[in-house]
Amino acid sequence: MIKNIVLDIGNVLCTFEPDKMLKDLFDNSHIEEQLWGIYFSSLWDQYDKNAVSKAKMIEIGMLQAPEREKEIKKLMNEWVHHVDLIEENLDFVQHLHDLGYGIYILSNIPEDCWIHLKENGLFKYADGGVYSYQERKIKPDFDFYKILLNRYELDASECLFIDDNPKNIEAARTLGFYTLLLDDPYSFTKDTRELLEELKD
Repeated sequence: MIKNIVLDIGNVLCTFEPDKMLKDLFDNSHIEEQLWGIYFSSLWDQYDKNAVSKAKMIEIGMLQAPEREKEIKKLMNEWVHHVDLIEENLDFVQHLHDLGYGIYILSNIPEDCWIHLKENGLFKYADGGVYSYQERKIKPDFDFYKILLNRYELDASECLFIDDNPKNIEAARTLGFYTLLLDDPYSFTKDTRELLEELKD
């Protein structure tokens, strides 16, 4: 029986689209490709788990592309404002909470984005959460999931884990969670409702 819903944030409860973010910020394909290569191929994982500070991210970018100082600082100072809440999904989270499900967050997220989302009310229906910048671990590391289970005394077999990343889903499934891979964030309500109905049978 599912008692708890464990949610990713990016592309589940809010948007996180680096390609679109870079286009919105710069609208220059050369700059977009250059900054994507520096930051979003692998370095962002280090930012998520607080292994690299914002200042260090800027420093690393300027070492690789000193001619892009202005654009690098703009990206690192403004990117969180291009992460938007998906209100219909938050409304459904509230509905699930009202039905009595425990609502928990398990997210790879840097501190500046966590602050931005908290200020905008993303966590108001969460009963708890584990965040990569605090724990210095990221999904799909099994230990990251276990922190959540242990901290809130949850049984994985009573939890539905929802994420947009197949590797994160596979790790959760290995640990005994029920899982939902969300291919389209705007199908969150429909897909979650349908799966919860199936799991009742």
